[in-house]
Amino acid sequence: MASKSRREILEYLKHRSLALEILDKGMAVYKQLPEGEPKKQMREAMRHYLYNNNYSCIITPERPIEPEYKMLIRDDCNGDIYAVDKDFLSFHYRYALKNAGLKSYPIDDYATALKKCKAWQDMREFPTYRSVEGYVLAAMHEQQLPPNLITAMRVSDFRDFVRNNCGEEFAHYREKVSFIKTFIKYNEEEFRYLLNRAGTDTRYTDALVKKMKKHGEAWGVEVFDENGNKIKGPEFDRHHTVPVYSPNNVNSLSDVNRFNRLALVEQKFHRYLHKLERARITDDMLYFEKIMVPEHAACILDFESYIAFDFNNPERKLSSMLPNSDNLIFLNKISQLTNKYMYLTANDKKEKKPNSFNHHGGRGSRGGR
Repeated sequence: MASKSRREILEYLKHRSLALEILDKGMAVYKQLPEGEPKKQMREAMRHYLYNNNYSCIITPERPIEPEYKMLIRDDCNGDIYAVDKDFLSFHYRYALKNAGLKSYPIDDYATALKKCKAWQDMREFPTYRSVEGYVLAAMHEQQLPPNLITAMRVSDFRDFVRNNCGEEFAHYREKVSFIKTFIKYNEEEFRYLLNRAGTDTRYTDALVKKMKKHGEAWGVEVFDENGNKIKGPEFDRHHTVPVYSPNNVNSLSDVNRFNRLALVEQKFHRYLHKLERARITDDMLYFEKIMVPEHAACILDFESYIAFDFNNPERKLSSMLPNSDNLIFLNKISQLTNKYMYLTANDKKEKKPNSFNHHGGRGSRGGR
């Protein structure tokens, strides 16, 4: 039995190594191709590989939201508020800060002002901002800001005020209910198995799990061996299954950050996933092609390996869905198209030859960060 298990692991590692090589080369060529039939064929081949692994593509009308509301989703997800550009602060807020303390107002005036302010009422739909409402009220009363100006404050104004006056309380609330901490609390054994089966050094896995439990982060782990060499391993991004910049089919923007709409995705594959999405115009309407991860996918190591978990029902035991057919069928198609269109890509303004492939990896942004 032991020898059979070892053979299965070796076969899995062999297949995984081949799949990663094919996908890396394919994506390198795909990213350099201009829009046209070759790029379309490459995109469809990649997508069909994903569909075989229980991903899907939905096409929905764009529902663009204002940039400052997009930042609210980021704040709520990350538990951190980025510094607000002073140019985005309204005249009413700057005037309120300048005239703070010139008159004395009862605390009820501030409670009334917040209820009348549309920006704050929108913001308190997010649990993080709602959790600090009492601190906001107390800080405004303490500083004696003019209440009549508070009603006209905008989202950026409140983001700046919360960051400067109760940022620690804001972060502490999200710290207590972190998506990553919740995931590892219920899935540590499965997570370790996922990484170890893929050949990840156990010392790296131990350090990563420790950071996830302590800080709620699945990236930026530094581990060194006995010779001082850095031990490498996978890092993960937070991925929204509902696009942050154009959320559809949600009752509230805060729904975008519900745990069952988030997933941890290995950083390289997170970049690949978004590269295979696109916006398109049909009949003068803007549509977005969104790649949906498999149902209940809570952590994705590569496009063939993931952990299924139901955040709404943690005790429920779920198994990852198997591919619909042999992945090699689709990987071979990707490999064929890669070789076919490699000559169309350019390097240093010179055409590449089919047998002179060079992989240029790109650095992607951390999703949800």
